[in-house]
Amino acid sequence: MDLSTDIGFEIREELMVSPSGCAKPTKRLAHFLKPSTNSIEGKIFELPSHSLSSVPAAFEPKKWPLVVKFPGWNSPQKKWVTWVSKMAALHESTWKKAGIHEAILSSTYEIKRNTDLVLGLAEKWCPQTNSFIFPWGEATVTLEDVMVSGYSVLGSPVFSPLETDELKAVEEKLSQVEKEYIRSASRRAEHYAWMNKFMDSGSGIEHEAFLALWLSRFVFPRSYCLIVKSVFPIAVHLARGTRIALAPAILASLYRDLSLLKEKIVALTKLVGCEDEDSTLKIIIRSPFQFVQVWTWERFVKLRPNPNLIKNGEPRFALWHKLMISVENVRTVFDSSQECFDWRPYAKTLNNWKLPVFYGEKEMGVSVDTHLSEELQSFALCLRVSELVGIDCIEQYLPHRVAMQFGMDQDLPACVARANDSPYIGWCAYSKPISYADLYVPSRLYEAGVTTQYLESWKQSLLGLQGENDDGLPQKRILTSSKTSQKRSKRANKLSFTGFGRKPERAKDMKRRTELRAKKLKQTKKRKFVARTKITPRQLDGTNGLDNSLETSNQKRRSTDASVTPGSASKRAKKSVYTTEDKKEDGDAYASSEFPLKMLPLKLILMKEADNSPVPRGFPPKSNLVRSRDSAKENNLAITESLTSSKKQNDFQNTKIGNGENSSCQSQTFPSLIADKEAVKITEPAEKVMQNEPASGGSENVREDLTESGELFLPRDMSKNECSNGEGKNSASMVPDELEAWVGRLEWIVAELNAARFGHKMPV
Repeated sequence: MDLSTDIGFEIREELMVSPSGCAKPTKRLAHFLKPSTNSIEGKIFELPSHSLSSVPAAFEPKKWPLVVKFPGWNSPQKKWVTWVSKMAALHESTWKKAGIHEAILSSTYEIKRNTDLVLGLAEKWCPQTNSFIFPWGEATVTLEDVMVSGYSVLGSPVFSPLETDELKAVEEKLSQVEKEYIRSASRRAEHYAWMNKFMDSGSGIEHEAFLALWLSRFVFPRSYCLIVKSVFPIAVHLARGTRIALAPAILASLYRDLSLLKEKIVALTKLVGCEDEDSTLKIIIRSPFQFVQVWTWERFVKLRPNPNLIKNGEPRFALWHKLMISVENVRTVFDSSQECFDWRPYAKTLNNWKLPVFYGEKEMGVSVDTHLSEELQSFALCLRVSELVGIDCIEQYLPHRVAMQFGMDQDLPACVARANDSPYIGWCAYSKPISYADLYVPSRLYEAGVTTQYLESWKQSLLGLQGENDDGLPQKRILTSSKTSQKRSKRANKLSFTGFGRKPERAKDMKRRTELRAKKLKQTKKRKFVARTKITPRQLDGTNGLDNSLETSNQKRRSTDASVTPGSASKRAKKSVYTTEDKKEDGDAYASSEFPLKMLPLKLILMKEADNSPVPRGFPPKSNLVRSRDSAKENNLAITESLTSSKKQNDFQNTKIGNGENSSCQSQTFPSLIADKEAVKITEPAEKVMQNEPASGGSENVREDLTESGELFLPRDMSKNECSNGEGKNSASMVPDELEAWVGRLEWIVAELNAARFGHKMPV
């Protein structure tokens, strides 16, 4: 339908139910706002697909990469309150005639901003319908809300020109003052400077200057604390008592900024990072957004603070003067407020606040003629679909979608064509005269309902929207290590996750990494001075595949690959590499043990050589692996003597400690890291294996002995015996030599074993 004809409302019998759908449907006479699907043929205005989607998963506005500025949300200055009091005594009658008296008084009260509340409400905004879409219904800020705050819905448009030379001269004087400030050092006309210039100045344009400041600061603000030149004609009109329809212009600016804010909130879901300054969204809300917060407090009981008591003659804004309440998650409250949402807060009695005529105890049918009061004319305009013309925008007004806010019953709303080609066309759609004969005014005590078809359609729409929302939710991407990912830019790396949990997840990752580092550090300290080895897969090309590595925790950090050369201690440290094949072999070798499979100790290597480790195809069985040589026997005997000497030194040291003695060189020697019985059990089977003789107790006994401690430890330095005997003057310098000699003998034995096994010749 178009807006060329005034359609008003209709009365018909329908099957009605409460908005919650809890009560049983009843058939009764109901009052509906047009256009609805039952009164005009047309397409049902379905909810847009993104009405309930495209919002951040978690409601944490303080963590959003969104910066919102509110230059239109201004608090009254003390000097302003004084100026209002003085000007009201002189021009109160003119203000009432122009319909701005209560609005000017409202500017002396401060509404403290709750940003979370405003952002939570903006999440629910639908730009296509200019309404809030909640899971339980639809609501919006209407002309009624702005009108109750003291602004007129009647009068001339805000773009009305000044027609007489006298009015134009007054506007020119205001413009000259504004130009003087621009040419000054400050280069702008600020609110406080403007007030200082005109307050109590006795100027002939003080009233116009006062109204220009009021319009620039509280009605049509454009920037922080600056006079808006475009409001000068409006100020001149109001100073003469000419009524200007400020309510539709204010509501248009609120609709515009709510749509812009919702657009930014939707854009948040497309951001995948928020650390970069370029990725932070910014928006400036220039409209007087305190109306949106007051609207929320009036209707949502769980979100409102305890209101103030209004004194006689005070505007309704005084209810919320300097009040604040904090709510943990306003989104949850909005979604669960069906039962406590107040559809008609202004219809309730309030001390020292006069109810308008259209909030009567009984319903009324008023004849529309030339004698219709201004209050009823205003109420009729609030009920009619139209266009809202602002200073720099035109927005559609659809009250038939929220009929219950006016005490009317709700039916399926029909689509309405736009009439916003120009401000003039939009204003004609708004201000056309009422054409229907009677105006229906519901009782303020009437509880409106919805038709069963509306309730069913609403539920189906929500199910469809929720399904689309679930299918369209952005999924978190998993970062993988690849050549492509390594080539990404720093900015791309910052933008690697979607959603809004990036900072909490990064904090968790940091915590896990810190714990892991602490755990590794603790394990490193435990393994200090401990020899570690690794085993690499055997090579089938005849090369030596066995590589031993003895290193401390400090050596591990600076270790490099080194080939096994007997006697070269500087090349023995090597970083451990633990492959999947290693783990598989370790699992077989450690089948009878209980300690973790981290690194392979040297005795496990001996066990694998002596027992049943896998052998490449074509090699002889393990029972005849190695034939010993004389040099091997000699080296093995040297090892046995060294271990026996270490045992004696341990006994001597323990005796001294038990007697309370303390050697002066204990801190310079290595600790004892092998048990006495292990020293015998390791050397004896090793000799018998090299001589191809069965070891006492079998290979199983060797495995049990070798796996008791998990690792082969270094023997106690022989210099400690000398020190304990009083001959340890040069013990510190002897430690590396003894250790290197012991390791060299051990490597020579291993090299001989491998040479015998693979048919190599030992170097002379």
